Amino acid sequence: MNEHENQTMKIFGKRLTASLLGAALVMSMPFASALTQKNITVERGVTVYVDDQKLNPGDANGNSVEPMLYNGTTYLPIRAVSAALNVPIAWDGTTSSAYLGEHKVDQNAVNRAKAYVSVIEQLQSKYGKRAVSGSIVSGLVTAMLIDFDGDGNEELLCVCNTKDKIPADQWDKHGTNASSKYMVYSWNGSSAVKLVEDEVPFIFTQNDSRNFPRVLPIASQNGKYYLVWMSNGDLAGNNKAYSMERIETVVNGQWQTKGIWHYEDWNYESVRVWDTDLFTGEVIDTENDWKEFGKLHYSAKEYRVTFSSYNTDGHQNNTLSNLAPAPEIALSKLKAIANSQSSILGGKASGEYNAKRRMEKLAVETGVKVYVNDKPIVPTDVNGKTVDVLLYKGTTYLPVRAVANALDQAVAWDGASYSVYIGSHKDV
Repeated sequence: MNEHENQTMKIFGKRLTASLLGAALVMSMPFASALTQKNITVERGVTVYVDDQKLNPGDANGNSVEPMLYNGTTYLPIRAVSAALNVPIAWDGTTSSAYLGEHKVDQNAVNRAKAYVSVIEQLQSKYGKRAVSGSIVSGLVTAMLIDFDGDGNEELLCVCNTKDKIPADQWDKHGTNASSKYMVYSWNGSSAVKLVEDEVPFIFTQNDSRNFPRVLPIASQNGKYYLVWMSNGDLAGNNKAYSMERIETVVNGQWQTKGIWHYEDWNYESVRVWDTDLFTGEVIDTENDWKEFGKLHYSAKEYRVTFSSYNTDGHQNNTLSNLAPAPEIALSKLKAIANSQSSILGGKASGEYNAKRRMEKLAVETGVKVYVNDKPIVPTDVNGKTVDVLLYKGTTYLPVRAVANALDQAVAWDGASYSVYIGSHKDV
C-alpha cells in the first residue's frame, strides 16, 4: 500500500447495511486437504472504521484480531463485520462453511460429531495415543469415518492395540502385538452405539501367521463399504487345514457378518476342498454363491494395524509402511463439525489491537471460496486482479473490497491516516 499512502481512494454505492449483508454473504471453507499453505508478508497498523466508528475486532474468545494489508488489499476478520453491523455469523463444520446472516446448522450432525469425539478420546485414554516402539504399534492406531451402509451417516471405525507382545512360547519370535481389536460405532440419534468389537484376524499361512502384520481390509461397492477379512486359520494336523473368510458391514443399523469355513484335506490322492457357511455349517458352492466376495476380496484396500520386524520373505524389515490413517485426521474433522454454531454475533475484543505500522511474516492458508446469494464470486482488488481469501490461526480474513463490490457498497482508503472506511464517511 505504500504507493497509495498519499492519496485517498473511494468506491461509492449504497450505504453498507446489516440487512443487505446478512442476506448475501457466504464463505465456504474446505478441509485442510483442499487448502494451500502459503508464507506471506503483510503490513500491520491499519485502522478500520464502519460508518466512521472505529472497529475493534475480536475472535471467538474475545482476543483482539488485527486487520492486515496484503498486496494492496485490506483484509478484515469475518467476525469484525459481524460485530460492527450486528449481523450474526455461523460456522457449519459439516460443510466447512462460514456464514454471515441467519443460518441453522444440522444439530444432529453436530451431536453425532461430539459423541464420536468422546469415543475417540475415551479410547485414547484407555489404550493411549498411537505410538510406535520397535515392531509394536500401540494405542488407538486409527479412527476412520466410513459410511458402511451408504445412508449418508458415517460410522466410526477404530482399531486399538495393546503394548503386549505375543509370548515367545506361542510361536512368535519377532514382537508382534498380542492384541489388536477393531470396533465400529454408529449414531442412533442420541448417543454413539458400539455395533461390534472383535479381534483383528491374522492372515493365514502355513508358517507362523503371527510373524505377519495384521491388516484392515476395506472394500467399496455401489456406495457401500465392507470389511473383507482374508483367509485366516490354522493347520489342523493330519494333513488337514481350515481357514475362515468374512464380510462385515452395517445392515439396517445392525452389524452383519457373513462368512465361510474353508477346509482342505490332503489325505487323498488329490486334495479335497469344501466350504461351509460360517454360521449354519451348511456346505455351500462358493464358486457361485460367493462371487461377490471374490470381487470385494481383490478390490479391498489394506491398511496395516500391526507390524512385524520379520518380513514375509524371511528378512528383517525395520520400516513401517501403509499404516492405517492416524486418528487425528478423523478427530480434526469431527471437532470442526462439533464446533458448529448456529447464528451468533461476532464479538468485540476486550482490548485494542496494536495499531503500530510494521511488516509481519505469516503462514496462512488460501483456497477459501466466497459465495454471494449462493453464487460464487472471485474477489478482486482495485485493478481487477484476483485476490485470495486468507485463513490464519483459525480466523478467516475477507478482502474488504469483495464485500463492497459484491453488494455495491462504499469503501474508502485514506493513505494519510492509514485507515479503511466502510459505509458512510466524510470526505478526506
